[in-house]
Amino acid sequence: MTANSIQNTALDHRLILELKIDASGEVTRKQSKLGRKDTLEGKLLAQVYPGIQVARVSVPHELTPYEQSVVENRMAKLIYGGVEYKLAGASGSAKDGKFYFVDQAHAKQIAERFQHWPEAAIVYFAILVSDCKLMVEEPDLRIVVVQDHVLGTNDCRGWARESLYRKLKIGTDRFCQFRLAFDTREPKQAKGALKAMSDRVADKLGVDVILPESSCKPTLKGGVRFLPQLGTSGRLYSGPAILGIKELSRVSEFGSSYTLVEHASEEALQFEVMLRAIERIRKVRKAWDESDYEALFEVIGKSEVATIDEEVSFDPDALEQGNNSVSEGWEPAEAALLADRSGTSIKFPYVANQLNRKLARWAFRTCTGGDLKLPSFALADDGVLIEYRGKILAASDWIPEDTSITSLTAEKGLCIRYPIRMQEDLLPVRHLNNDELIPTLKLALGVPDLDESLIAYILERQLRMEGTYILHSETAKKNGGDFDFDTICVMPSDQFPKFVAGRIAYGEQFQQEKTKHEKAKSPWWNVYMVAMKARGNRIGSITDLKTSCLAAGRPDLAYKLVEQLQNALDSLKHKVEIKESVVSDIRKEVAPAPWLRYKRERRISDLPAYLEVADTDKVGRLYNVLRKELGFLPGELDGSFAEKMAIEDFRGLFSGEIVKKEMFEECQLVNSIYADIASRIVQREEELKLQLKNAQAQWEAVRKSEDKEQKKSAVLARNKTQAALWEHEQEAKDQFSSLHLFVHYWAQGKEENRRAWAQAMNTVVTGGTGSGAVLFQSFPQEVVDTFAEVTGGQRVRVRLPKTINGYVWFDSEQRAWLVERIVNPEGPDGEKKVFLFQYTGKRTLIFEKTSIPASLENS
Repeated sequence: MTANSIQNTALDHRLILELKIDASGEVTRKQSKLGRKDTLEGKLLAQVYPGIQVARVSVPHELTPYEQSVVENRMAKLIYGGVEYKLAGASGSAKDGKFYFVDQAHAKQIAERFQHWPEAAIVYFAILVSDCKLMVEEPDLRIVVVQDHVLGTNDCRGWARESLYRKLKIGTDRFCQFRLAFDTREPKQAKGALKAMSDRVADKLGVDVILPESSCKPTLKGGVRFLPQLGTSGRLYSGPAILGIKELSRVSEFGSSYTLVEHASEEALQFEVMLRAIERIRKVRKAWDESDYEALFEVIGKSEVATIDEEVSFDPDALEQGNNSVSEGWEPAEAALLADRSGTSIKFPYVANQLNRKLARWAFRTCTGGDLKLPSFALADDGVLIEYRGKILAASDWIPEDTSITSLTAEKGLCIRYPIRMQEDLLPVRHLNNDELIPTLKLALGVPDLDESLIAYILERQLRMEGTYILHSETAKKNGGDFDFDTICVMPSDQFPKFVAGRIAYGEQFQQEKTKHEKAKSPWWNVYMVAMKARGNRIGSITDLKTSCLAAGRPDLAYKLVEQLQNALDSLKHKVEIKESVVSDIRKEVAPAPWLRYKRERRISDLPAYLEVADTDKVGRLYNVLRKELGFLPGELDGSFAEKMAIEDFRGLFSGEIVKKEMFEECQLVNSIYADIASRIVQREEELKLQLKNAQAQWEAVRKSEDKEQKKSAVLARNKTQAALWEHEQEAKDQFSSLHLFVHYWAQGKEENRRAWAQAMNTVVTGGTGSGAVLFQSFPQEVVDTFAEVTGGQRVRVRLPKTINGYVWFDSEQRAWLVERIVNPEGPDGEKKVFLFQYTGKRTLIFEKTSIPASLENS
């Protein structure tokens, strides 16, 4: 499923090359992800360095010391397609062993940009490759950098003049996540969030953007000077700058998880979490019994299908409103259930499989997290900056530390930021109303007679911005939050009074020691070693071990892990590491919570009806109660799924159309391609699962052995197979996405007599033994419309993938490529090729390319 050939296409530098280095040091090309995220479009890097060539390189998670030395050596001397690449940095995917390399011609500039500081490059290179939805390049932007809290700034939160907002077509009452590149003499970058300051304020100060020092990454070098026009000290820069907007604040929703529910008081668990979950389960049961799938999906959620790119193009108005056109319509299996009045469609193998998988995911989340819905917000600060009677007035951190400014009407709430380390991370805060807020604001600004119109302006533009939850910075720090657009959720007291009361009653039984760790700073020649150290995400495994401690009634051990969890979060930036002996000793003492092993099950029947759990295991007890309530949901061998009809029983779904032999043969070919690729993906997964099972058995056999080398070898083998399976699962998603995209392009090219094409494909798939997935991927709307027609149901719109101006092309080796036409205003148009898959079957390809018809291009 990989392709190693070089792409000889114009403008190919826009594509981020996906490479992989294996344990032996061999370099191969990986399948690229589809869409915008795999190009330099919308990234500061491409704007700052036109023509730069970028590769994203994956390295293994688990390596022996020798293998690691081999991989590091290959990273230091990486040549592919005639281009020598040098390590430049990483993003959040560093924990997954993915790093960014750039061509040698640009490598020195990148190193200088990050002050030849490896840890800074690994952590902050993400600023340059963040996917910005809106971007503006200014030839002469005046930027001032001041200390945090000066001029109403705060931790990672600055100001931009309103005219910049308008140029980006953003409402001036919105809180924005930004990325910024500036100062061409000594290149710098910044990240964080912005509020809008009036042009009047900006003109009086003589600046366009105000940044706190904390936004600039890495820390700026050199001294500051007094700036008379601003009345404060700082650093002033003027010249070309590129400002990108990554996200806008909006009200949304978080689902609860077991890491939250495990902190519920007994009263809250019984009378809020459990009762609410039972109520939702009974809604699902009623919908299930009545075949009311619209009501069912209202509870368990509407699927988000994988598309070529959920953000192929950005409409500022849609971004402003929080719209996503991809969400219109339904996933094909869901649409069939909604359109089918008879209820027979649930017996179609593909539909049954999809619904079973969706229900299994929902069931586990519900049984362990209660399926609570919590409002979520962007965490913001209380900074204010205005002009009043010729003077600039500013305030920062002026609201009481135990309060918040929010749109919620509840009197109190728990502010929750993931990952939750301990119960103390659920921050109890009181919500300010305007009667208390306005006098406090006047006092903070030192103006008791502040005009009503100015108060209204401050509230609308700077304090009650849509989708924000405002805290004092000292309060935000308690659970690790700052104001660079952290997303939090809130448990309001009017909905969960017992949960909130229980948390307040619990008090502060533990306080994480505030240790000022020294920042890690290695010489640049160790950049490869620093990168390899960044691999591996221990946050999840330590969090689950902490959960197991709480389930076993050992909060003392859970608190010991809080420090190690924080070390895992801080290890790359600071000279601090996880104390493996602490984690290892606790792992020996505490058995995993029994329900944790079922997190990734794909079938309802694989979720046990009952588990033996300790009385101290709140989540386990919740699981047993709710799983019993869910007993009506079918497994593979009972209920409606037992009535799953054979694929051939749907042969007569389509009839009456004239199907030519050529149409039938082409459908056979597409079905063969689909079966060939899908079977290889599934076969590889089964092989890896068996390897993991054997490796786990070998580890269990020697884990109590006194032979340390034998134990070390067994655990390394187990970890390697685990990593290989995880990597395959990630790649399988991309491979199926590529396969589905090919089928979609092929089918959308059939503009004439689509019903006959759908009938031909239905005849082909119902003559086999598969699930019929290719029918739903190729002609989903026709399938859904037919179910509606033959059962007297209503037509439901199917959500289709985003498409691009291009086609799928097969080369002489039967490899499929997505070819996108790229318009180049400065010269000849080019093409971007993305490898999809390689067909290894025996059928002869009877088409060279598939094209989206002109009427559907860029739809």
